[in-house]
Amino acid sequence: MITKIADKIILCLKKQSMCQKHKLDGHVVVQKAYNVHPNLGGQNMISVNEMLKLPVLSGSSILAGQSGLNRKIKYLDILEVPDAENWLVSYEFILTTAFAFKDNEDGLSKLVEVGAKRNLAGFGIKLGRFINSLPASVIEAANRYSMPIIGLPINVPYIQIIKDVMFEIIKSEESLKRSLAKSDVFIQLLEGDVQTAVEELGSYGWERGTPVRIGVLTSSVGFNFNNDDIALLRHVLLRADLEFILAPRHEDLVILLRDLPVETIKEVVEILKGQLKGKDLLLGLSEPRPLGKCIKHSLNEAQVASQLSKVLGYKIGVIPFSQIKMLSIILEHPQLGEIISTASHMLSPILDHDANQGTELFKTLKVFLESGKNQQIASSLLQIHRNTLRYRLGQIEELLGDQLLDSKSNFILQLAIFFHSVYQHKADV
Repeated sequence: MITKIADKIILCLKKQSMCQKHKLDGHVVVQKAYNVHPNLGGQNMISVNEMLKLPVLSGSSILAGQSGLNRKIKYLDILEVPDAENWLVSYEFILTTAFAFKDNEDGLSKLVEVGAKRNLAGFGIKLGRFINSLPASVIEAANRYSMPIIGLPINVPYIQIIKDVMFEIIKSEESLKRSLAKSDVFIQLLEGDVQTAVEELGSYGWERGTPVRIGVLTSSVGFNFNNDDIALLRHVLLRADLEFILAPRHEDLVILLRDLPVETIKEVVEILKGQLKGKDLLLGLSEPRPLGKCIKHSLNEAQVASQLSKVLGYKIGVIPFSQIKMLSIILEHPQLGEIISTASHMLSPILDHDANQGTELFKTLKVFLESGKNQQIASSLLQIHRNTLRYRLGQIEELLGDQLLDSKSNFILQLAIFFHSVYQHKADV
């Protein structure tokens, strides 16, 4: 049976399988409970004062800690939990509504103190949501430690601030040139000049033999990644402390990643999907191999995994090539055309009915089988009443016979649906 490997959910990055979420400011605000040790090296940073000059923060005000406006920002994060001091990271600028401290003045003062000790960049607070003004003790602590506290414009979403600031960080530093240079070398690697490219990557810390994966990031709905999207992706990857190289390739993004557990990569993609609202992301992932060996093969694996994820109807997720390898072998079968033709012929009664009557029987059958023949789930996914689902299933059984009642026939039907979908995908391409 063909099963989905990606659910329509937004998860947060976890530590020891724990995370906390709060719905604030019109967004699902994800509190990331994990520790990061960024490799700074003096790059990828701007000052708080430079940040305040960006149009997105034109409505901001300096509430306290003005003497610390030269503090450097490498990351932005959202914190809305009572134990926020446990998650502060050096060179971070924190965005918050202070929801967790609306009745805890001492806790907010302590947060400022802990932030100073950990070399935090500063805080951005949306006043007027849960606190209307900063308590005197908080202002005193911020001034004492030169910890900037910025009043954020209440009508600007966090995600817009993060995107604009991170894009500025990336483009304003010398690291941008390094990033572009690495991207050029990576493209060179993909296009065949392996020896020269591997030697050049060595100067950036990517030594020959390093275990790596190649990923192809695409979308189930189809869109081109703009500069804001790429900046946000870089932010998420950096924030998760991943080593990577990005390279735009056609309508997709190709990523070179140092090998790490697939679950970790899944968490990062899910976080990114949560921030790129309305853009369903799919990451086809190659098997791990030493850098410099079988690059073309790795790229092909990632591309095949990415393409097949669309054929299978995935909306979001990371699809390692190992999970769809068997299917890829089948799709290379010399009699694939005959197989697809047979599948389409098997489904032709409902396909013809849909074409002639404007019904959605094929979609209904597909969703029904993928949901494990659970009528409640299927009707919910199809956004129809359960009685409507039963009526459609009756039509399908009448057209196809009693195949819905037989578990062995279910398997054959799912195969037929898959191969017909392959045909549709090829036709669209």
